[in-house]
Amino acid sequence: AARGRYADSGGFIAPAGQAFADADLIVDALFGIGFVGEPRDDAACLIDAMNSHGAPVLSLDMPSGVDARGVGDRAVQADATIEFLLPKAVLRTGAALQCAGRITCAALGLPALVEVPAPFALLADAGAIPRWLPRRARNSHKGTNGRVACIGGDHGSGGAVLLCAEAALRAGAGLVRVHTRDANLPALLARIPEAMPAPEANEIDVDWPDVIAIGPGLGQGNWGFSHLHRLVEERKPCVFDADALNLIARHGFALSPDAILTPHPGEAARLLGCSAAEVQRDRLGAASRLAQHFGAVVVLKGAGTVVAAPARTPLIVDAGNPGMATGGMGDALTGVIAALKAQGLQSFDAACCGALLHSAAADLAAADGQRGLLPTDLMPHLRRLANP
Repeated sequence: AARGRYADSGGFIAPAGQAFADADLIVDALFGIGFVGEPRDDAACLIDAMNSHGAPVLSLDMPSGVDARGVGDRAVQADATIEFLLPKAVLRTGAALQCAGRITCAALGLPALVEVPAPFALLADAGAIPRWLPRRARNSHKGTNGRVACIGGDHGSGGAVLLCAEAALRAGAGLVRVHTRDANLPALLARIPEAMPAPEANEIDVDWPDVIAIGPGLGQGNWGFSHLHRLVEERKPCVFDADALNLIARHGFALSPDAILTPHPGEAARLLGCSAAEVQRDRLGAASRLAQHFGAVVVLKGAGTVVAAPARTPLIVDAGNPGMATGGMGDALTGVIAALKAQGLQSFDAACCGALLHSAAADLAAADGQRGLLPTDLMPHLRRLANP
């Protein structure tokens, strides 16, 4: 009916295969939120034509080709998207962020009395950080501000655990002890004299830390495996990253309920037994499946980081930038989350606040440009943001 009224009013209708070379603006309204699967035939051709045309593209509700899970093989790359009625969680994470462009939401006169469904996910930006980080008591001391043990840095990967330790200190941990290869200790003492080095010959005192961060530079050899195996058996509160996650995927360890896993899509794929493309196709679903499988908190890293946990509404981090796509960023995140948990936050809150704090610090650090951003550039901004 709408098509007929448009034609009757003098609107021009062209076959799908005919180019629209003279357009100044393209309005993409092929599909909406109800679309599922992959565009086919004429729809796929139209999407390709929109993407290659050169005129600005405005998508209505959703860029065509994006469904409620994410982006498949083909989708419109819009300059802007107008959502209808309610914000769409899928447009805030993964490849859909690139597809949507600048997003605005039109309520379309939705009456305030209409019952709004429970959110599929929450969205948090840097303004949410203070809710988790109140001012410290005047009589607090290093022992009450959390003790973190960082384990990692096998031969050739010592920098990873140093980044983890420095980030933990900058996020407010009172005491940080580093268990690493002896060859890394001179660099540790020179770079971070505030961190306490633990020689290899010393057995890890699992009762000392409030939280253990394990994985940065850990490796998958006997040295890393022996540390991980003991901590899993002891059921200690841990933040697992990097090779700790790869070892968990390989050996099928069961984890304690307050564990926090921080995989990137490749690590998440190994933990789930699928491909990284499948993880990226449904980031919210993948994070939730991981959380249910391990009974733990999961921080699925990437554009629009997703934090999920059993019986909790997932949170999407509305911060961060492409400059973070460099080695060592995840090691720093592990230290930040461990520090916040050691300071008394529950696992889910520590993961949400830590991921947001880390991304917001990266946004401040990227003021001079995203390309060339380093994890160490975040450190002064972590301290500033951790003191709202």
